[in-house]
Amino acid sequence: MAEKKLFDVRPQLVKSCSSALIKDLLDDLLHENILSDLEVEYINEVFPARADRCRELIDTVKRKGDYSSNVLLQRIIDKDPKLGKELGLTAELSLPTQEQKGIDEKPSSPEPPLPIKEEFSIQEPVKPPLPVKETGQQETNGIILCSEAEYRDITTKEKEIYPIREKRNRKRLALIICNIEFEDECIKYRKGANVDLEGMKKLLEELDYTVQCEVNLTAEAMRTTLKTFALKTEHKQSDSTFLVFMSHGERDIIYGTDCTRELVNGQARVTTNSVLHTDYIFETFNNFNCPGLRDKPKVIIIQACRGYGRSQVLVSDGQSQQPSINQKELEDDACRVMLKETDMTCFYASTPDTVSFRCAEKGSLLIQTFIKILQKYAHNSSIEDIFRKVQLSFKDGMQMPTQDRNTFVKKFFLFPGH
Repeated sequence: MAEKKLFDVRPQLVKSCSSALIKDLLDDLLHENILSDLEVEYINEVFPARADRCRELIDTVKRKGDYSSNVLLQRIIDKDPKLGKELGLTAELSLPTQEQKGIDEKPSSPEPPLPIKEEFSIQEPVKPPLPVKETGQQETNGIILCSEAEYRDITTKEKEIYPIREKRNRKRLALIICNIEFEDECIKYRKGANVDLEGMKKLLEELDYTVQCEVNLTAEAMRTTLKTFALKTEHKQSDSTFLVFMSHGERDIIYGTDCTRELVNGQARVTTNSVLHTDYIFETFNNFNCPGLRDKPKVIIIQACRGYGRSQVLVSDGQSQQPSINQKELEDDACRVMLKETDMTCFYASTPDTVSFRCAEKGSLLIQTFIKILQKYAHNSSIEDIFRKVQLSFKDGMQMPTQDRNTFVKKFFLFPGH
């Protein structure tokens, strides 16, 4: 079988295959629909070293089965007969017909293009897991509106949900910070980020938020923008806010456009002043520093890598038991005791220490999936339930969005149309 033959010649092929030959093979396999545009871009971008690029090419094709492996071996013979001879490849590796392809290939669904780190392209966002069952629902610009019956039914549980203000008496604000281009040439331009920016802006505007969009901010500019936004007087007439961040990043940090690295004990690390720490976001919008949004839901969405690993399964950290409190030890200060951080939740694109993914043409997997699911389910689902539906749609994928520091004490419904 060609698949086994490809495995056998792999070590010698990796050693002998030139960069020019790899390029020709990628072009041919793309033309013959063995590889997709996304897979070719993935191999070229993620594996700059010749040997690594060759290994990934071989392994990608081999996973597709005998027909694809046969095509690759035949193309090696065609492009470099001398190398083909050295590998022991002969003309007996004639290509099977398309009919044979269906017989020879492993019975499986078509393999999706391999996902890659946030700064490169990935597969198209997965579809929401369940269809909307309601019929006759009104919608506007793709968002299914909350019917009067649904609104009455949900709001009967008044103590369990965050209250919303009437349209004529509210001023909802939202902030989007989207960093696309960076000063350091080693940090990739975020292709497709503009799609996410436009999609989120349109979505939030349809939910009656006035959206402030900031593009390509340094770390200091991000901090200044957050402080200014947190102190806006309009928040007093609002019932909630959304804070959306799109950039490169690592665990607990978001890159500013001026992100730089320095050597510390022989390892390259980002400089503190060139990144925004996620703690700063929570600190800026806590109950003391942002009184206008006190007791109101604040939703934070972060589309950025949280490391360099791959996330294969959803792993939950163990929760420690809360220490018991002896009521007799508490004293009455004759004033309201206010918790510093409440009514906030953060939705990350991936689990800690793992990458997140983005398509150069269609935007990031998280943002595009979030938009689609919210449009379909916000009419009768809380934001927490929407997040869970997003997570469910990723359960067999290469990243897993997570909620972090969730201090919501009630359910938050958006009630589109109200």
